[in-house]
Amino acid sequence: MRVMFIGAHPDDIEPQAGGTIARLVNDGHNVLIVTVVNTGGEISNTRKNESINAAKILGANIKHLGFDQKDFIFERKIIQSIDSVVTDFNPDQIFTCWEYDTHQDHQVVSKSVLAACRKNNINLLYYEPIIPGGLTDHGFESNYYVDITDTINQKIASVKAHESQVLKYGDAWVDAVYGRAKMWGFQINTAYAEAFKAVKLFHSIIERMSK
Repeated sequence: MRVMFIGAHPDDIEPQAGGTIARLVNDGHNVLIVTVVNTGGEISNTRKNESINAAKILGANIKHLGFDQKDFIFERKIIQSIDSVVTDFNPDQIFTCWEYDTHQDHQVVSKSVLAACRKNNINLLYYEPIIPGGLTDHGFESNYYVDITDTINQKIASVKAHESQVLKYGDAWVDAVYGRAKMWGFQINTAYAEAFKAVKLFHSIIERMSK
């Protein structure tokens, strides 16, 4: 199976879905992480390199589209770029930002992915709002869970690979990511889990994840 994870910035994906990525890779699936936005400034290359290191920890491939954050709006060229990557990789399913995430870049990515997937039969799922922040009156209603008990250590290591962000937010960021995985695990009677919202389902992702 071919699976794509699309986020706006480096560090958008691992806190929400790193355990699922590692599980898919460990089970022999082909996983591609796509980062759409170049964060800019002196730290831009640092954050890009951190995302490459995080992807290596999870065993996934990674692609950076490099759109300028200053001019990043919902428009045709963004959709076309994502559509091109989707066409080239030909995934069975895509995970991306939630449409009601409070960060405007995440909203643009979510809308663009949904538009790029409007004519295909690819499974589409949203991952949770980003930690920290992401609080909104639109409650995230998860309806699909992945047991990441066997890959929680890879997930946390991939989060810590974003050293600049750990420095920025402190150890509490990592603790929050860890705690949320433990909370979702408790909800589904396992040690650790990740939660998603299925938007479009054309085939059984439960069956395909086990193959």
